[in-house]
Amino acid sequence: MKFAATDKKYLANRKRISEKYGERELWSVIDHWPLYCGVGNLARSMAIADLLRSTLGVPGHVAEFGSWRGANLLFLAKLLRIYDPHGSKQVHCFEGFQGLTTFTEPDVASLGNRGLYKGSYEELIDIISLYEMEDEIVIHKGLVQDTLGPVLASEQELSFSFVYCDVDLYEPTRLILEKLDERLMKGGVFVLDEWNDPNYPGETTGVREFLEKKGSRYDVEHVRNTPRPSLVLRKNTA
Repeated sequence: MKFAATDKKYLANRKRISEKYGERELWSVIDHWPLYCGVGNLARSMAIADLLRSTLGVPGHVAEFGSWRGANLLFLAKLLRIYDPHGSKQVHCFEGFQGLTTFTEPDVASLGNRGLYKGSYEELIDIISLYEMEDEIVIHKGLVQDTLGPVLASEQELSFSFVYCDVDLYEPTRLILEKLDERLMKGGVFVLDEWNDPNYPGETTGVREFLEKKGSRYDVEHVRNTPRPSLVLRKNTA
């Protein structure tokens, strides 16, 4: 996989420096984040910011599926606070806080990652409270397969402009694309995090099947200068 050797070297050197200088107080690291943040992570964040900014004129909320510890979730909410402070957009979080669990046949290559990306609901709530974002972030706790349908049924008005799909596996990916196809506004985007990733082929399979059915409604875009996110489906306005 591209950059695998470079990443391995970087992670080893990062560990060496961490051991050399010892533990640091959490917020002293965070407040100096450009010093510690890897170029790859910075590139990913910049790409996501550009994509979100490209949809600011599209009506509808923002959603993230698969939030893990909440880093990208809070990033999106903070970007909206900067870019659109008086607008009505909220960020909807769909997360089960159980890690990867729902493997099906297209996910066979991913079985070794069972339980990976298990987050902490309590910690996330505390961080949201720290930044007083309770009105800006809505959490739907539980597996996507259990929560998305009931949420859409009970909130008929719910529409989206930006949907970040980071669930890795086939079944939730397929469900998100199919269920939100009608709720994504024209000009809005589905952003896929692990498309074309050999470690998570189920996501690619889910996207491919969706495009076979609804591909004419979307423009497919490459995300430049970052391995992830790896694909954008922008609902065309024609």
